[in-house]
Parts: sequence; C-alpha cells; structure tokens
Amino acid sequence: MSNSEVPEFINDEFYSAETYSKGLSREDTLERQIRLIAYHYSKGMWDDFEYSLKALIPLLPKGVRERFPPLEHDVSQNGIEKHFKQYNDIQSCLESDTNMIWKKRFVKTYE
Repeated sequence: MSNSEVPEFINDEFYSAETYSKGLSREDTLERQIRLIAYHYSKGMWDDFEYSLKALIPLLPKGVRERFPPLEHDVSQNGIEKHFKQYNDIQSCLESDTNMIWKKRFVKTYE
C-alpha cells in the first residue's frame, strides 16, 4: 500500500503526537489496530486483513491472547471467513471478558 492509499486515521497527527509525547495505553494501541483490521476488511484487502489480525494477537491481554492462536494465512473465501470469525470472537471477548477502558465518543444527532 503506498502512502497515497493509506487511510487518514493511520497518518493521524493526534495519534502521532500522543505516541511520542506520553505513550499510548494498551487500549489506544488495540483500538488503532482494530481500526486497521476493519479498514482492510472493508476494502477487500485480504492479505492486509489477515496480517493485521495476526499483529493484533500479541497486543491482547494474556488471558485473551492465549485463547486465540494465529490462523494459517489463507485468502480463500473459507480462510477469510475463518479470520473474520476470529476477529469477531476477539472483539466479543474484549468487550465481555476484560476490564479495559474504551474511549467513549458521543455523536450529536439532530434535535
């Protein structure tokens, strides 16, 4: 992927400033990696989707990480579905089985 194809949130100045000024919490790092995975999946970038999912696993808390071994790289339809199921299972586990603090963002709706 060339720099012109990199999504805006990857080159986010706020993220870079936070990284170099005070470091990131594990939640921030996971949130960013999860956004990358979702981006690659939504664009049909199957190799990047699977590699990004593999990169997420070492970042997970130990109890979660041990439940999700990396899958074999397989960009066939069946392989993509297995990776998506693992991605979904990891998301569910993070939401229900951890005490991680996720940033809450509010969206103003029409009144």
